[in-house]
Amino acid sequence: MSQPYESLEAELHDHFWAAEDEDSEVALMAAFLKCHPGPALEVGSGSGRLLLPLLEMGFEIEGLELSTDMLKLCRDHAARRELRPVLHHGDMTSWRPGRQYASILAPAFTFQLGPKPEATLRHWHSLLEDSGGLYLTIFVPYAELLGELPEGEWYRDHSMTLNDGRKAWVETRHRLDRPHRLLRREHRYHLTGSVPRFHESVQMLRWFEPSEMRALLEQCGFRTTTPFADFDPRQIAEDPNRMDFDGILTYQATKV
Repeated sequence: MSQPYESLEAELHDHFWAAEDEDSEVALMAAFLKCHPGPALEVGSGSGRLLLPLLEMGFEIEGLELSTDMLKLCRDHAARRELRPVLHHGDMTSWRPGRQYASILAPAFTFQLGPKPEATLRHWHSLLEDSGGLYLTIFVPYAELLGELPEGEWYRDHSMTLNDGRKAWVETRHRLDRPHRLLRREHRYHLTGSVPRFHESVQMLRWFEPSEMRALLEQCGFRTTTPFADFDPRQIAEDPNRMDFDGILTYQATKV
């Protein structure tokens, strides 16, 4: 079972993510919300990296997050931007809001951290209005599967210098459970400063073959379009196994 993002892992999450990607999902999510007007829910809204820009664009979107540390960060970021987001603390597999949404968005591979994928999708289905939309991003860990990253050994995963001059980095060690398609990642976070900080965490991530993911969505009551790759709608992934890409797939589905 994955741990919620806490302590240094929560604080450094956005810094490391920004170094890898310039919020490309914000534009994709905004386009999706325009196709499904009405109240929306972002699952795994974290510190508001995606949620707050969407609020500034005028979308009616709430956030659901398991980590209390991430929720605090989101409220702090929102206050500085003079925003007042509706945030919920809860587990994405069971939380019930007492209402339904026009769309649910699960970006940044959040779905893969849950222990029961079919049950999770069926739960989300119950939270959607008729013909409601589901936006879902997953990734296949090809670097680990193909041995490009050393299994069972610590390696420097991300590193950067913060604006105040402090240095931050994270070391990762992984193990693959190929029969169950589970990737176990251990993380060691470091931050220099007058009082150096350190934090450890464990993450369990389930991966899906592209055809399996599409079949699972349909099995759980969704009609889905062909996914696209690496946050680029022009890269339609008719057969992802024959593509040269980073393993990121975005599905856009509708409740039926």
